[in-house]
Amino acid sequence: MDLTILTVDFINSMAAETGDLSSGSAVAGLEATRATIMARANILAEGPLADSNTQKTYIVRTDSVNLASAFGTTALAELQTNIRAIPAAVCTADVTGATVTGTRLGILTAAAIAL
Repeated sequence: MDLTILTVDFINSMAAETGDLSSGSAVAGLEATRATIMARANILAEGPLADSNTQKTYIVRTDSVNLASAFGTTALAELQTNIRAIPAAVCTADVTGATVTGTRLGILTAAAIAL
């Protein structure tokens, strides 16, 4: 299975954005981001908030991507645009400057850590 690792840098802290999107919470930015990604790809795993609660990483199946360009630069740009457009009604943090970076999982043999 081919995996794509997406890191969303929200720029601003998302620590308070833990509300329930389905209940109409005004602080559901993390769930709104998850829903935005899930509209395009199956999320297999996600990491915790990092870098002073401004970044979060998601692992998705590359072959599940619901965009014509797979996870090329066009798809990443579209995803970034959609995350930036998360409405203030469900996210009090300013996500208008958020960025999305994608990478593939790969470990160079010289960098592998012995078991």
